[in-house]
Amino acid sequence: MNIIETNWKWKTGLSTRPRTDYIVLHHAAAITCTAQQVDNWHKGNGWTGIGYHFFIRKDGSIYRGRPEWATGAHASGKNSISMGVCVEGNYETEKTMPQAQKTALKELLTYLKGKYPTAGIKGHREVGATGCPGKYYPFEEMKAHWNNTTKKESEELTMSQYEELKKEIAELKEKTGYFNYIDKNMNESYKPTIQKLVDQGRLEGNEKGELMLTTDMMRILTILDRAGVFN
Repeated sequence: MNIIETNWKWKTGLSTRPRTDYIVLHHAAAITCTAQQVDNWHKGNGWTGIGYHFFIRKDGSIYRGRPEWATGAHASGKNSISMGVCVEGNYETEKTMPQAQKTALKELLTYLKGKYPTAGIKGHREVGATGCPGKYYPFEEMKAHWNNTTKKESEELTMSQYEELKKEIAELKEKTGYFNYIDKNMNESYKPTIQKLVDQGRLEGNEKGELMLTTDMMRILTILDRAGVFN
């Protein structure tokens, strides 16, 4: 899976979401459109820019919208706890989603399930007064795919996912630092990986021996470890 990065020009600063409870699915309600057009439309609404976190064209191209950590503008009342995924098309009138777009959507959902395994999946109409993502959108198929994505499947990283996780780790390192002991309050599922990385000398404590890792960073390291990156 390849996510196309775009250098969006935000009108104002972006705020940080506290958590991810939902992945909300949308359609653009336009048979043909680009991510750039969506950005222009949303700015025309007075928003800071494209409100979705991902946008998928009919040819299967996946574009990043807002950063994953940022609050979106796609589901009123749920923006602070959700991520928005929009597809090109109007599935209120178009009866079939192109296979390339459907495949890309499933790949993106697998990727997101690996990063946010406790999140649920919702159609926009389930969290707001709207018909989005359209009556012909294959929502039940996507919901089944999300629910059937196993832990093993979600931890098999593509190279692009691995590179993105490495980038996130570097950013988190700058913000949090490392530690050289196992804290008694650490989630049990993270302890084997953290102990392994300490033993390998990959993790080191600061001069005070303070616990500096965030839960997100430990989760990322654990996913990488289970994928065999640290073997």
